[in-house]
Amino acid sequence: MANWYNNRIKDVIEMIEEEKLVLPVIQRKLVWGEEQIELLFDTILKGDSYGAIMTLKDFNGNQPLFEFRKLINDFVEGKIILSTKVEKLTKDISYVIDGQQRLSAIYIGLTGSYNNKYLYFDLLSECDRNDFYLQFASEIEDLKKEVDTADGNGKRKTFWYKVKDLYGQLKNAGGIYRFVANQILDHNKDKNFTEPEKEKVKANVETFTNQFFNYSNIGICEVLINSYIDICYNRREAVELFRRLNQGGTILNASELMASILISFSAENEKFLYQDINEFLDLNLRQDEIIKLIFILQDNPTKELSDIEKEDSDFIQNNRDRILNSIRGTKQFLIASTLYNFFKDYRRSVIPLYFIAYYLFHKTDIPTNDIKEYFNNVENNKDYKPIYRWIYLSLINGVFRSRGAGWTAYKTGIRKILEVIKKHKNQEFPTDNLFEMYINHPLNFDKEIKEDKLDSYDFEFLMYIIYDKSSKFREEDIDHIHPYSILASKGVQPEEINTVANRQLLDYGTNRGDKSNKELNDWISRLANKNDYLKRHLIPSDEQLWISDNFRNFIGERRKLIKRKLEDELNV
Repeated sequence: MANWYNNRIKDVIEMIEEEKLVLPVIQRKLVWGEEQIELLFDTILKGDSYGAIMTLKDFNGNQPLFEFRKLINDFVEGKIILSTKVEKLTKDISYVIDGQQRLSAIYIGLTGSYNNKYLYFDLLSECDRNDFYLQFASEIEDLKKEVDTADGNGKRKTFWYKVKDLYGQLKNAGGIYRFVANQILDHNKDKNFTEPEKEKVKANVETFTNQFFNYSNIGICEVLINSYIDICYNRREAVELFRRLNQGGTILNASELMASILISFSAENEKFLYQDINEFLDLNLRQDEIIKLIFILQDNPTKELSDIEKEDSDFIQNNRDRILNSIRGTKQFLIASTLYNFFKDYRRSVIPLYFIAYYLFHKTDIPTNDIKEYFNNVENNKDYKPIYRWIYLSLINGVFRSRGAGWTAYKTGIRKILEVIKKHKNQEFPTDNLFEMYINHPLNFDKEIKEDKLDSYDFEFLMYIIYDKSSKFREEDIDHIHPYSILASKGVQPEEINTVANRQLLDYGTNRGDKSNKELNDWISRLANKNDYLKRHLIPSDEQLWISDNFRNFIGERRKLIKRKLEDELNV
């Protein structure tokens, strides 16, 4: 059953302040920005429609359908407000199911701030032309003193007034706009308003009063909870209603919807998904990746959104600390192996992180509190080298990319890797078994570094290793060691010129400036730090190979140097 009510915005704000309108735990955070809030206020002042609010009513004395929180009016980016838990309701409340962004925007604009900025209303707006100016600013001095007229034929001065102050004055005056308008003009006599300007101020205050205090212009559809039906059933129905309603507004993505469903089972999941896991954002482990990890940890990697159950929520609650410490231990492995920067800077596949975390999670001989420090001393850790060899060779062979031959990394890859690793819970890490699976799939995979395979290796990871695991490079920093134009003029084919063995990283300015189209021997002869250059870029020291006529010999020798570098890093 649903009831429709038309309300004044003033009354809705009072309902928010009295916590009669609240946000259920399944609601996400505010995603609207300053511009969207400004546009909403413009819409309201113009008297245009801006959609109804959908709520779900719960009753005094009930066990709450959801844990909930108050709408915030002082928004700060990154600040997380968690829901509160009560055993029984002490009054009737309504959960906002659809319309949170609009309600939050109105509440912020009228009574609060957005990232320490306040909403200002230009009281000299040309309301007779439906032309209203609203803008967020930290200080009134940050706002324009003049703007274009509505007809575009000139300039007019502005009179910015903080919306929060205007709302407060009107509330204290019982909505008598004439009194407030005259009060504002009296306090701003130094601005020497003309009579037409005074009339504009009065007209704008009147418009504001009508739209926010007098007119019943905000519709609320109130759906009633059936208290005689099982609370879990009601929760599922509410989440489904939430999903359907939010497909038409600021659309929920799959991650947000999965989070909402999990949170509907237990509000404890809200802290886990919106606070605890934030320490892993540097590894590109966001909500959707963490939820995928939850499925993998339960040996069910193919589980989809529609299959989320209470058991998934219970798994999180029963294993929260072990899950988090397994990811912390994975991060420590990356730091110890100097692969951390690769995953942080290149935002590459999180698949290997899933399975290091999986392996740690299921090592029952390690107490939960010790998992995060498991790789602090890798010299004496028997699992470190097998895991490092697996991830190193998997990365360089591009295993975690979709490869054809029926290998889709996030489907086939995850499923097949899990099939192997789950058979070795609390045993030695099954590096050789995983390699055997790759080869039998079959993937084009080698357990050893091979010169003739360099061009098939993952280019980003290859460069990361060649350049001592330094920071991320840009595409424009990739340079031909022997210049393309010189080699092409001598009949060398593009596939030979573009081989990995003829690539280096060189900043764009140097590449296009000093080095541009020069013979390699000419370029090297100009360098003050020649030995450093040769070492950094793995350039053969034989000067005869720096001449383009000897390009193919140069390539052969540089391949050997690259192979040696890759092998050295594999065997550290």
